[in-house]
Amino acid sequence: MGLVVTLTSDRLLNRLFIAASLGLVLMVAVTTSAVAWPRMAGALGIEPPAPAPQPPAYVAGQQIDVPAAWYSDAPRTLVVFAREACGACQKAQPFLKSLVAGLSGRASIVMAHPATTATEDAVFARAIGVSESSLHAVTAGLRVKATPTIVLVDQRGAILAAWEGAGKEDKQAEISSTIERLVR
Repeated sequence: MGLVVTLTSDRLLNRLFIAASLGLVLMVAVTTSAVAWPRMAGALGIEPPAPAPQPPAYVAGQQIDVPAAWYSDAPRTLVVFAREACGACQKAQPFLKSLVAGLSGRASIVMAHPATTATEDAVFARAIGVSESSLHAVTAGLRVKATPTIVLVDQRGAILAAWEGAGKEDKQAEISSTIERLVR
Protein backbone atom coordinates (compact mmCIF):
# COMPACT_ATOMS: atom_id res chain seq x y z
CA MET A 1 0.00 0.00 0.00
CA GLY A 2 2.86 2.36 0.83
CA LEU A 3 4.29 1.77 -2.61
CA VAL A 4 1.01 2.75 -4.29
CA VAL A 5 0.80 5.98 -2.27
CA THR A 6 4.38 6.85 -3.17
CA LEU A 7 3.78 6.20 -6.87
CA THR A 8 0.59 8.25 -6.80
CA SER A 9 2.24 11.15 -4.98
CA ASP A 10 5.24 10.97 -7.36
CA ARG A 11 2.84 11.16 -10.33
CA LEU A 12 0.98 14.04 -8.70
CA LEU A 13 4.22 15.92 -8.03
CA ASN A 14 5.38 15.19 -11.57
CA ARG A 15 2.12 16.53 -13.01
CA LEU A 16 2.29 19.62 -10.79
CA PHE A 17 5.87 20.23 -11.93
CA ILE A 18 4.84 19.89 -15.59
CA ALA A 19 1.85 22.20 -15.09
CA ALA A 20 3.98 24.80 -13.31
CA SER A 21 6.62 24.60 -16.03
CA LEU A 22 4.01 25.03 -18.76
CA GLY A 23 2.49 27.96 -16.89
CA LEU A 24 5.90 29.57 -16.58
CA VAL A 25 6.65 28.97 -20.28
CA LEU A 26 3.25 30.41 -21.22
CA MET A 27 3.77 33.46 -19.00
CA VAL A 28 7.23 34.11 -20.50
CA ALA A 29 5.88 33.66 -24.05
CA VAL A 30 2.98 36.05 -23.53
CA THR A 31 5.15 38.67 -21.84
CA THR A 32 7.86 38.40 -24.48
CA SER A 33 5.41 38.63 -27.35
CA ALA A 34 3.64 41.63 -25.82
CA VAL A 35 6.90 43.47 -25.28
CA ALA A 36 8.79 42.31 -28.36
CA TRP A 37 5.94 42.16 -30.90
CA PRO A 38 6.04 45.83 -31.92
CA ARG A 39 9.78 45.53 -32.57
CA MET A 40 9.41 42.24 -34.41
CA ALA A 41 6.50 43.57 -36.46
CA GLY A 42 8.53 46.63 -37.45
CA ALA A 43 11.48 44.43 -38.45
CA LEU A 44 9.17 42.28 -40.56
CA GLY A 45 7.62 45.34 -42.21
CA ILE A 46 4.19 44.78 -40.66
CA GLU A 47 2.42 48.10 -40.12
CA PRO A 48 0.09 48.55 -37.16
CA PRO A 49 -3.48 49.43 -38.09
CA ALA A 50 -4.10 53.14 -38.59
CA PRO A 51 -5.91 54.82 -35.72
CA ALA A 52 -9.57 55.53 -36.31
CA PRO A 53 -10.06 59.02 -37.73
CA GLN A 54 -11.21 61.56 -35.19
CA PRO A 55 -14.23 63.70 -36.02
CA PRO A 56 -13.42 67.37 -36.62
CA ALA A 57 -13.70 69.70 -33.65
CA TYR A 58 -15.82 72.25 -35.50
CA VAL A 59 -18.54 71.37 -37.99
CA ALA A 60 -20.75 73.67 -40.06
CA GLY A 61 -24.11 74.15 -38.40
CA GLN A 62 -22.80 73.78 -34.85
CA GLN A 63 -22.36 76.63 -32.38
CA ILE A 64 -18.78 77.78 -31.78
CA ASP A 65 -17.56 77.50 -28.20
CA VAL A 66 -15.89 80.90 -27.78
CA PRO A 67 -17.30 84.01 -26.06
CA ALA A 68 -20.05 85.77 -28.02
CA ALA A 69 -18.18 89.07 -27.71
CA TRP A 70 -15.70 87.71 -30.26
CA TYR A 71 -18.28 87.45 -33.06
CA SER A 72 -21.54 89.23 -32.17
CA ASP A 73 -20.56 92.65 -33.57
CA ALA A 74 -20.09 91.54 -37.19
CA PRO A 75 -22.14 89.60 -39.75
CA ARG A 76 -19.13 87.29 -40.34
CA THR A 77 -16.13 86.59 -38.13
CA LEU A 78 -13.09 84.54 -38.98
CA VAL A 79 -11.66 82.87 -35.87
CA VAL A 80 -8.08 81.73 -36.36
CA PHE A 81 -6.72 79.35 -33.73
CA ALA A 82 -2.95 79.68 -34.05
CA ARG A 83 0.19 80.06 -32.02
CA GLU A 84 3.75 81.20 -32.57
CA ALA A 85 5.34 77.93 -31.43
CA CYS A 86 3.38 75.85 -33.97
CA GLY A 87 5.38 74.67 -36.99
CA ALA A 88 2.26 74.31 -39.14
CA CYS A 89 1.17 77.84 -38.14
CA GLN A 90 4.56 79.19 -39.17
CA LYS A 91 4.28 77.38 -42.49
CA ALA A 92 0.75 78.76 -42.98
CA GLN A 93 1.72 82.32 -41.99
CA PRO A 94 1.83 83.71 -45.56
CA PHE A 95 -1.55 82.12 -46.32
CA LEU A 96 -3.09 83.42 -43.10
CA LYS A 97 -1.70 86.88 -43.81
CA SER A 98 -3.24 86.94 -47.31
CA LEU A 99 -6.53 85.58 -45.96
CA VAL A 100 -6.70 88.28 -43.27
CA ALA A 101 -5.76 91.02 -45.77
CA GLY A 102 -8.41 89.80 -48.23
CA LEU A 103 -11.13 89.98 -45.59
CA SER A 104 -10.17 93.41 -44.31
CA GLY A 105 -13.30 95.56 -44.03
CA ARG A 106 -15.61 92.67 -44.97
CA ALA A 107 -15.39 90.44 -41.89
CA SER A 108 -14.20 90.64 -38.33
CA ILE A 109 -11.06 88.64 -37.63
CA VAL A 110 -9.89 87.31 -34.29
CA MET A 111 -6.98 85.10 -33.38
CA ALA A 112 -7.22 82.72 -30.45
CA HIS A 113 -4.08 81.38 -28.77
CA PRO A 114 -3.08 79.48 -25.62
CA ALA A 115 -3.12 81.72 -22.57
CA THR A 116 0.46 80.79 -21.65
CA THR A 117 2.10 82.27 -24.76
CA ALA A 118 0.68 85.80 -25.00
CA THR A 119 3.89 87.69 -25.87
CA GLU A 120 5.04 85.35 -28.65
CA ASP A 121 1.54 85.00 -30.07
CA ALA A 122 1.03 88.77 -30.19
CA VAL A 123 4.04 88.94 -32.53
CA PHE A 124 2.52 86.19 -34.71
CA ALA A 125 -0.88 87.94 -34.73
CA ARG A 126 0.71 91.21 -35.90
CA ALA A 127 2.64 89.30 -38.59
CA ILE A 128 -0.60 87.97 -40.11
CA GLY A 129 -2.41 91.30 -39.77
CA VAL A 130 -4.53 90.70 -36.66
CA SER A 131 -4.65 93.64 -34.27
CA GLU A 132 -3.73 93.12 -30.64
CA SER A 133 -7.29 94.03 -29.60
CA SER A 134 -8.49 91.05 -31.66
CA LEU A 135 -6.06 88.61 -30.03
CA HIS A 136 -7.74 86.44 -27.41
CA ALA A 137 -6.26 83.94 -25.01
CA VAL A 138 -8.15 80.69 -24.74
CA THR A 139 -8.38 78.45 -21.77
CA ALA A 140 -8.72 74.70 -21.69
CA GLY A 141 -12.08 73.27 -22.55
CA LEU A 142 -12.54 74.46 -26.13
CA ARG A 143 -13.08 71.84 -28.81
CA VAL A 144 -10.12 72.97 -30.92
CA LYS A 145 -7.71 70.06 -31.39
CA ALA A 146 -5.03 71.42 -33.70
CA THR A 147 -3.48 74.64 -34.88
CA PRO A 148 -3.93 76.29 -37.23
CA THR A 149 -7.69 75.88 -37.25
CA ILE A 150 -9.86 78.38 -39.09
CA VAL A 151 -13.55 78.79 -38.29
CA LEU A 152 -15.95 81.16 -40.03
CA VAL A 153 -19.01 82.06 -37.96
CA ASP A 154 -22.04 84.29 -38.35
CA GLN A 155 -23.26 86.94 -35.91
CA ARG A 156 -24.99 84.32 -33.74
CA GLY A 157 -21.88 82.09 -33.54
CA ALA A 158 -23.18 79.44 -35.92
CA ILE A 159 -20.29 77.80 -37.73
CA LEU A 160 -20.49 78.40 -41.47
CA ALA A 161 -17.28 76.52 -42.33
CA ALA A 162 -14.25 75.19 -40.48
CA TRP A 163 -10.86 73.71 -41.31
CA GLU A 164 -8.37 71.94 -39.07
CA GLY A 165 -4.82 71.81 -40.33
CA ALA A 166 -5.20 74.95 -42.41
CA GLY A 167 -1.45 74.89 -42.94
CA LYS A 168 -1.79 72.27 -45.66
CA GLU A 169 -1.17 73.94 -49.00
CA ASP A 170 -3.56 71.63 -50.85
CA LYS A 171 -6.44 72.93 -48.69
CA GLN A 172 -5.65 76.62 -48.93
CA ALA A 173 -7.35 77.24 -52.30
CA GLU A 174 -10.50 75.51 -51.04
CA ILE A 175 -10.42 77.53 -47.83
CA SER A 176 -10.01 80.83 -49.69
CA SER A 177 -12.77 80.16 -52.21
CA THR A 178 -15.23 78.92 -49.57
CA ILE A 179 -14.60 81.92 -47.33
CA GLU A 180 -14.88 84.28 -50.31
CA ARG A 181 -18.24 82.75 -51.22
CA LEU A 182 -19.57 82.95 -47.64
CA VAL A 183 -18.41 86.50 -46.89
CA ARG A 184 -19.87 88.26 -49.94
